[in-house]
Amino acid sequence: MIKIDDIIELKTNSETERLSFATRYLVQINYTFDLAVLYNGYSVTSHFCVRRDQIQKLCSDLTTMKKAMSGTTTLDDNDSDASVNFQIKPNGEVVVFGQVGGSYEKHHLKFKFHTDQTCIEPLLSDFHKLLKFEEPTNLYEAIDLILWKDWDPIGINDIAPRDEYQGYTPAIFNLKSNGADKETIAKTLHQIETVAIGVVGSIEHCRQVADKIIKLK
Repeated sequence: MIKIDDIIELKTNSETERLSFATRYLVQINYTFDLAVLYNGYSVTSHFCVRRDQIQKLCSDLTTMKKAMSGTTTLDDNDSDASVNFQIKPNGEVVVFGQVGGSYEKHHLKFKFHTDQTCIEPLLSDFHKLLKFEEPTNLYEAIDLILWKDWDPIGINDIAPRDEYQGYTPAIFNLKSNGADKETIAKTLHQIETVAIGVVGSIEHCRQVADKIIKLK
């Protein structure tokens, strides 16, 4: 479990209408938020749990909708009938509606906001930042994540596509699975840096990365 303290807020055109996702933690591929809504004089907060792929789909849908100035998409809570829905109209109006809290809960609230397309870009930016948090579910994913976050020989993991180094993960995974020692893994990483990628590289840095890989269970 990774604890995350971050708030993603939807910008509306009214001080009396608010929607925010307060991120609490990530367990493997599942994010848990405190979804808070201020609407019509009422304020309700409830847990809202979604998978990584649901957020990725939301971001993809919103990007397409913003370009087309039309369409709808939904983010559903996995533990209740709560949801957040987005609709974009041809005039640029954005309608955000849904329910915070499950219908079985004493306090739940249906809401409907009207805003405009300028709210989409900052919302996408915040969700993309959230998606950078990852918790691996197995050894292969753990090694892949170390190569991305810690090895990063080109120094681009804040701007490049997530799959930048994934072509090298199988070789390092095989070394780890077959019981290779730290120095073997470090030298392999260094060779990839200097030969395959073509940068100067640092064997000491590779040893630090290899140490993290060796300690994986």
